[in-house]
Amino acid sequence: MNEYDYKEEADSYDQKVNEYDSHSHDVIFGMSYEYVKSGEKILDLGIGTGLASINFSKIGLKVYGLDMSEDMLNICRSKSFTEELKLHNLSISRIPYDDHYFNHIICCGVFHFLGDLGNLFSEVARVIKKGGIFAFTVSPGTTTEEYKKEMTDWGVPIYKHSLDYIKRLLDRNEMRLLKGQRLLMKGADKVNYDMTFSVMIAEYK
Repeated sequence: MNEYDYKEEADSYDQKVNEYDSHSHDVIFGMSYEYVKSGEKILDLGIGTGLASINFSKIGLKVYGLDMSEDMLNICRSKSFTEELKLHNLSISRIPYDDHYFNHIICCGVFHFLGDLGNLFSEVARVIKKGGIFAFTVSPGTTTEEYKKEMTDWGVPIYKHSLDYIKRLLDRNEMRLLKGQRLLMKGADKVNYDMTFSVMIAEYK
């Protein structure tokens, strides 16, 4: 994908999410609401245009965001609700913040593009404060493999992660699962609800 394609995707992203009736960002907010409060700092991993974190800003949280697309960050920046946005590749780089800097961390619609999540979960545990929540989505796999790459009907490969793998990562990084919710979402034809995602809320102990 070239620079122009990224800009086109960023410019139309919010509209496309609405067309697909994809509201996992709202579900993450609703499931997290009881654990957060005004004035706390929250980091959005793969913030994109800000759909997953803008509601947290509306109740007074200070939002920080990382994303690998400058065009997505520019759209997010134009909404004027974040404290700081940084260009960052989650799959290869250390989270560019000090230890225990954030009260909470969210990651919506990102993990199904990544395979091994071990280092990223370790980084989350490093930068989150005790008692904070880590709220995220995954595409749950049905095999015994930790994760498996699959090709979608529209030609984009995604990773499905076993829930046992996710739970082991949480346990290894001193986090406990508080809530989980399965969601059915529309696939490439924008009609059939044939994609399954899990929203998970964990606490850093």
